[in-house]
Amino acid sequence: MSSLEAAKLTLADGGYTCVIASGGKVVFTSKERGVKPLVDYYHQRGQSRQEDTALADKVIGRAAALLARLAGIRELYAGVISAGALEELDRAGIPARYETKTEAIRNRAGTGLCPMEQLSQGVEDPEEMLARVERFLAEQSGRS
Repeated sequence: MSSLEAAKLTLADGGYTCVIASGGKVVFTSKERGVKPLVDYYHQRGQSRQEDTALADKVIGRAAALLARLAGIRELYAGVISAGALEELDRAGIPARYETKTEAIRNRAGTGLCPMEQLSQGVEDPEEMLARVERFLAEQSGRS
């Protein structure tokens, strides 16, 4: 079984929001929302050196695409993906499969752009995206 197939199956069957597989085996799962799982994976594993590291995620926006690139993801599947994410993945040579393509990821209330889509505007460097996301997450946890 390919890493992408393993990740997709686990995403579908396990109630996860994010699954990463490498060498045909699941190496990371999360039930957290947003881009936090990708940040956690990057901090736990660093940049993957495996040629077949695959990500399956419910929603991939541009910020998640930049973080996936930073984490060494080689291919991915998304339930929903934004046009900006597809452009970023294409630029990085990362093939993506998806169920639904949308112009942009909306916030949970459906009233505007997702905060991560806003945060990723104008960012080209995955390291800069990570720094922005980490600042955002730190601010959010300080409010809780």
